[in-house]
Amino acid sequence: MKKHFSLILAGLITLTVVTGFSVITKNNETTDNNVTVVGKELAYAETAATNNLSKDSSKINEKEADLKSELIKLNAELEALENEVETVHEETKASYYHDKFNGRKTASGEVFSNKKYTAAHKTLPFGTKVRVTNLKNDEEVIVEINDRGPFSKGRGLDLSKKAFMDLTHNRNHGTLSVKVEVLPEDYEEKKSEIQEELNIVTSVPSDLDLNEFAI
Repeated sequence: MKKHFSLILAGLITLTVVTGFSVITKNNETTDNNVTVVGKELAYAETAATNNLSKDSSKINEKEADLKSELIKLNAELEALENEVETVHEETKASYYHDKFNGRKTASGEVFSNKKYTAAHKTLPFGTKVRVTNLKNDEEVIVEINDRGPFSKGRGLDLSKKAFMDLTHNRNHGTLSVKVEVLPEDYEEKKSEIQEELNIVTSVPSDLDLNEFAI
């Protein structure tokens, strides 16, 4: 979940930027209002400008409210998705396959490859997607269960070498302390869709025209 919070934070930064535009607009108008107004025509012009400022400020506030509302909605969707994740091992040991197993059939009938993101577990159904988190550095990978094992005492998961190295990048480690969570069906697709929406909502275009927020 830590990754999507950075997107939520980016959204809040976007809100700050938009609010900044509003402040700039108001400051500019204050400077104009310091000019001494003489005559009915100039007084009318000043009143019209003030009305425009009020309308633009209201428009900016509406944009801020819409953005905040969308961020809250997307955050709620992510939280609901994470609530469906089931922890099967709060902490267990994970090892990885030796290269000699490449090309051999796994218990599920699939051909094993140390270059794929797969794992062996004693009881989880084949095809189950699990998220494995290294408790030392919070790195995580998603793998699919396609084999049975490990059969060494104290170990709860055998990872492909590809998955294992993504978690540690240290070939001197033979085992890792990990957290294992079962993901709900279509978890990756649903999370990707939500994160794409977050990316859109929290992005501030580099070519944003400040005049859009000016009077």
